[in-house]
Amino acid sequence: MGFLSAVIRTDTAVDLGTVHARIFVPEQGSYFCAPSVVMVSRRNGRVLAIGNDALIGGELGWRDVELVRPIKNGAVADYDAAVALVRWLLATAHGRRPRVRPQVAVAVPAGAANMERRVLEEVVKEAGARKVVLVDQGLAAGLGHQSDDAGISARMVADFGGRSVEMAIVAHGRAWAQRTLPLGGERLDQAVIDWALREYRMVLSDRMAGRVRLNSAVLAHDEGEYTPVAICGQDALSGRPVVHTVAAGEITGAMTPVLDRIAVELKELRASCDPELIGQLLTRGLALSGGGALLPGLPTLLAQRLDMPVHMNASPDQTVVVGAARYLHGPWANAPKKPRVTLGEKTMIVASATE
Repeated sequence: MGFLSAVIRTDTAVDLGTVHARIFVPEQGSYFCAPSVVMVSRRNGRVLAIGNDALIGGELGWRDVELVRPIKNGAVADYDAAVALVRWLLATAHGRRPRVRPQVAVAVPAGAANMERRVLEEVVKEAGARKVVLVDQGLAAGLGHQSDDAGISARMVADFGGRSVEMAIVAHGRAWAQRTLPLGGERLDQAVIDWALREYRMVLSDRMAGRVRLNSAVLAHDEGEYTPVAICGQDALSGRPVVHTVAAGEITGAMTPVLDRIAVELKELRASCDPELIGQLLTRGLALSGGGALLPGLPTLLAQRLDMPVHMNASPDQTVVVGAARYLHGPWANAPKKPRVTLGEKTMIVASATE
């Protein structure tokens, strides 16, 4: 009994994003989030730092080093760096020498190819997992929201990541329809960069664009569209530092085409399911998750575009990793991979659109 208890206590869920990586051990109440960045020596390929330490080292200008993001759009971009990242996450959550190697549930984009899934599974096993269970990201997001009914009722979910939005309709512990749209937080930042260059001939860095995006959204939501916002950047012609004061609504307006595209894809996803589910979806609404869902005013905008309720957990950035953990012990964990139903299950990869 002691051994079985130890096995259950080590069950772990991991959400490996392009920007952040999250790990959750439900039985221990352990949650940890860190930048998914690895610092590697250019001389010998040795891993020097991971997470925040890697970012700090990069900002300090360490020589002969390279910052690597081992996971891109849910796929392994650098195998060795990915193993180092996952091993570090497991060590942080469990300690250096856990009594039992953990079973690990890993959230993976619905559109990931079979080869990408196998490589991700090998990475997690090599990092120290006893067993690896891959969970579609949309399904994990749905289960993270549906603790009240054990995932039975139909619900539409949208997980906003750094580089993509995972959309799904989930019910009975299954994802009946899914889409991956490559329009995440980075695309919103790029929309702000393009707007600043076009309207004010000002060049913004990626980091500054992210700050401007969030600050303007907060001000526009709390104080009004005409609230002044100061933006610092470089003049596109002279390269000199420059500051422009604009209305918060101008910046949020620059992001509207991207958000409208996301709303259109959600409408098409909803229309793709059988009528028997649409009634439940209109009642249960859309559930948002991911760090990108924290954009102020986003739930209201989507509710207006979709004409349905939009919900968000208190910690939307944790929803996917919590749902992946629930998958391990839900009634659907050992069910057939493809249930015999006529609900039109399908998975789509939506090509990136030029605005």
